[in-house]
Amino acid sequence: MASTTRRALPLPVALLLCGFMVIGSLLQTTEAELCQFDCQVAKYMTCPSQGSKQLFPACNCCFARNMEKGCIIYYNNGTMSDCSKM
Repeated sequence: MASTTRRALPLPVALLLCGFMVIGSLLQTTEAELCQFDCQVAKYMTCPSQGSKQLFPACNCCFARNMEKGCIIYYNNGTMSDCSKM
């Protein structure tokens, strides 16, 4: 009686390979920028495409630049960050 063995990849190995493929595809994007999660309390922000409309603020200029270049974040303490200069 001949025994047949199944030679299938175990689930952890298959998941690991899929993970490597996803990470590799993310690393190939040239415009992606990793932002540090350093949030500051902001009141609102404005972006060039929206004129003077007060938008929900991004955490910091790195996140604002990923949405649109040239946004300005206005903080609760009266200061602002011009994200086009960073």
